[in-house]
Parts: sequence; C-alpha cells; structure tokens
Amino acid sequence: MSCTAIAASIDYDKGLDAIEKSLQTDINQAIEQIDAALSSESLLTAQQHSRLYGLLSAKYIYLGDFVEADKALDKALTFNPTGEVLTNIYLFKITVNIAQRNYQRAFSLLEENFSRIENYQDNSIKIKSYNRLSNVYLQLGAYDEMLRISQLALSLNQGADPRNQCFSMLLLSVAHLKLQHYDQAETLFKDTRVYCKDHGLPLIEIMSIKGQGNVLFDKGQYAAAESLYLVALERYQKFKFKVEINEIQSYLSVIYFHSGDYQQAKMFAQLVNALPNKPSNMQVKKRVNEVLSLIAGKRGHFDKAYQYQVVASALAKQLLDEQKVKENAYQMARFDSVEKNRENTSLIQDHELLIKQKDLVMKEKSSSIMISTLLVGLSVGLLLLLVSAWLQRNQFMKQAQRDGLTGIFNRRTGQDMAENEFIQAQTLGESFSVMLMDLDLFKNINDQYGHATGDWVLKKVTHVIGDMLNSTHIFTRMGGEEFAIFMPKQTENIAADLAEQIRSEVANINTRFSGHDFTVTISCGISSVDKNDLSLDPLIHRADLALYKAKHNGRNCAVCYNDTMKPPSSDKLTIIESGL
Repeated sequence: MSCTAIAASIDYDKGLDAIEKSLQTDINQAIEQIDAALSSESLLTAQQHSRLYGLLSAKYIYLGDFVEADKALDKALTFNPTGEVLTNIYLFKITVNIAQRNYQRAFSLLEENFSRIENYQDNSIKIKSYNRLSNVYLQLGAYDEMLRISQLALSLNQGADPRNQCFSMLLLSVAHLKLQHYDQAETLFKDTRVYCKDHGLPLIEIMSIKGQGNVLFDKGQYAAAESLYLVALERYQKFKFKVEINEIQSYLSVIYFHSGDYQQAKMFAQLVNALPNKPSNMQVKKRVNEVLSLIAGKRGHFDKAYQYQVVASALAKQLLDEQKVKENAYQMARFDSVEKNRENTSLIQDHELLIKQKDLVMKEKSSSIMISTLLVGLSVGLLLLLVSAWLQRNQFMKQAQRDGLTGIFNRRTGQDMAENEFIQAQTLGESFSVMLMDLDLFKNINDQYGHATGDWVLKKVTHVIGDMLNSTHIFTRMGGEEFAIFMPKQTENIAADLAEQIRSEVANINTRFSGHDFTVTISCGISSVDKNDLSLDPLIHRADLALYKAKHNGRNCAVCYNDTMKPPSSDKLTIIESGL
C-alpha cells in the first residue's frame, strides 16, 4: 500500500480489505501490508485506525503472541470504533483473554458483545458472535453447547456469507469430533474442506484437513492420519500459525512412535518440548513428554523415562486444574448473567407496581385502595422470595445427595433410599438384592498414570454401568473405587446376570481416550434377602464377603454369596486385604 493510496480514505478502506484477505491466505504478505499501513497511519480516520490495529492483533494471534495482540486491541479501542469494527475488536479480545486464561473477563466481554448486537439488523455480525461463542464452548469442553450454537449460526447464515459459513461448518465438525461422532465429523470436515477451497478460504481449508486427520487419529488409523497431518503442517508453515503447527507436530510424534520410527517420533517430540512453558503449550507438551518417556523406556533409559513421565503427570494436573478454572468461570458468568436478569426483572416489576399505585391514587383518592395494593405487592414479593428459597433449597439438597466426581448417589443417600425400599420389600414379601463392585488394582492406575486418569476411569465406569440400569436400581458410590447397586424386587439370578453383563462391559472399555493404554476390570459380590434379615446391613455384609471371594478367585469375576463363605479372622483379613 503506497502513501498515495492511503491518502484517499476510500482507497485505504480497500487496502484494509486486502489485509483482511491476506490474513486468510498469505500471512507474510499480510505482515508487509500492515507494516506499510502503520508507517502512514497519520492519514487515517479514527474508524480506519481502529480497524488497522484490530488486524494487527490478528497477526499477533496467528504468531501466538497474545500479550502484543491485547495491546493492539487496547490501542484500537482508544479510537472509539463503532458497528462491525467494534464487534470484531470484541471478538478478538475474547480470543486473547481465553488464551491468557482470563476466562471471567472473556465471558464478560462476550456478554457485553451480545447485549450490543441484539439490536443490529445485520445477521453477519450476530453470526460472527455465535461462532466466537462456539469457540468459547470448545475451550471449556462444553461440546453439546458448542454443537447447538454452531448449528444456530449455520441456520441463520444459510450460505449468505461464505466466510461465516466456513467458520460455522468447521466448528460444527469439531463439535461432532469432540462428541466422538466420528462418521458425522469426517463427512463434515470433507464438506468444509471442499466448500472453503471453492470460496478462497485456504486457512479454514487447512483446519479441515487437520480435522480429518484428528478423526483418523482418534480412530487409531495412524497411517491415514499421518498423510493428512503432513499436508496440513506444510501449508500451516506458510501462515506461521504456531499453535496449530505445534499441535500437529505433537500428533506426529505419537504416530511415529506407534509405527516404530522412534527417531522421527523423538525429533517431532523434541521440537514441541523445546517450546516455552505457556498455557497454550501445556497440552502438546504433555503429549510429547509421554512419547519421550515411552521411547526412553523402549531403549532401556529408565531414569529418563521416569523424568519425562513426571513432567507429563505434572502437566496433566495443570490441565485438569485449568479445566476446573474454566468451568468455575463459566458457572460464575452464568450466575452473574442470571443475577443481572433477575435484578432487571425486579426493577421492571417495581416500576410497574409504582405506576399502578400512582394510577390508583389519582383515580380513587382512596387510602384504603393504596394500602390494599401495597399489601398485594408485599404478598407477591414474599411469595416470590419463598419460591426462590424453596428452589434453591432443592438444588442444594440435590447436590448434597450426589457424589461430586461421578454424579451418582453418595453412600449416605444411596443407603437411606435402599433402606426404605428394603422395608417395603420385606413388608410385601418381595425379593431384594445387593451388588457390591470394586475396581481391580485401581491404586496401580493412580500410581502409574496419575489421579487425573484415575478420575477418568471412575467417571467412565460409572457411565457404562449407569447405561445398563433401570429406574428402580439405586446406583451408589460407596467410597474410593467401590460401588453398590441396590435392586428392589430383583432375585439373585437376575442380579447375577446383570453383574456378568457389567463385568463384561467394563472389561471392554477402550482406555485409549484417557491418553493411556491399559485394561480396566471389576469384581462383583452379590447377595439377596433372607427371611431372617431385619435391615439392609446383613445383605451388604454378605455381598462384601462375596466380593472378597471374587477378589480371592483372581478378580474380574462375579460371585454370589453362599453359606460356605465365612469371614476370616481379623489378622488374616488384614493380611488378605493388604494383598488385594
């Protein structure tokens, strides 16, 4: 862009359009254009200044320099931008704050942006904001919400704006991938790749190629994923898109390790491991440290293998803590939004009430009517307060009844509910069975792979078992890795069949999605009601003895209680349990 071109504002607007297009096609050309524009910025209008610094922030985002990107956006806001320029600055601000882990600020900006664009007639601005919101949900791991919002953006756009269409299609593809809808994700990534290529949007086309590679990687088709990753990596280099380049290199290190090419795997892993310890690099550095640990182990360098695994475990813990921070920020943002809406609603209701009271005073001039109106208002307010307190009490009660990690009933709640059902069963002379389950060698999983992986196993096992139960079953976490299913009106044979199904399904869990490859098994003990039982405790005790027998029989099996199972002496029990 020459100084002559900049002198005329209409020509400069065209130049800014050219920079925006270059950011999607040729980052080197975009950088040159931005530098040329900055050298002549004294000729710009305030709106053009804002737009230029917004584009400068986009350059820094591609290069992974989020601090400089934030500074450029602050500079852009000093020129008091309006309309679409202001919206774009807000959207970039949200991206930068997420990258810097300022999640509360990101949600606040997102809410401000939505409240402002609601009155806009231009759907394009709304769609851009919906796409940014989908990105926020992606960062949080709220993939169901991401799927819903990206579908909303697509239905609103309907192909009118190719760039918005491309972004929405890509986000919808990623949502299906994260939800493990692999067939839908693969088809959508292919469609997005073709559409974006046809409409001259190469950067999103490259993201779609990488997305296809991610689908194949998650399905374990490493050879096919490798070819797509290499194509995407070569094309990303032209954009200098550091974040995407680092992620692809980390995936390639895993692929080459599984194919036995340890030299290539180590080369890519070391490239990623040399990255600075920034939040945006934690996931990829965790992945390559696991690969380096495995390679060192294969080569007999066990000290190095241990060191790499320690680093990987520390990064995994940081990522888990980071996810909790994101979730807390999300919940806090939702709470703030609800509180603001409640306050606004309350103010509107108060205003309407005052108007009605004034109207009554002017028409009737009657103090009795005024008093009646005030009483009605106070009654309504009190009623609303009571309803709100009752709803909040129910919510807290529900939270107190659930296990915080798995979401199923905790021990106290589960046993109380089961005791009530047991009393009814005894009264009516019906069957009642209890199944105790314990994950085999669960401590080894925590010790070897970390507590984050252990938590993943507990939640996965709970999900698998929960899908097999009906509404009468009372599924309870008794503590640690021990669970119980209380089964009103169920005979021992039915309970034994269910236990065998559970044992088989748990043994077939694919643990690769936890980031590690290991086997999960479960042991089950079953007991049924006896005519001499006066409470639930004897059933639980007998089921515990049967569970002990299952452990003694080699684990990964289900055993029903019989009278030959007698509890060992206390000394012997202590020795046996320490061995389990």
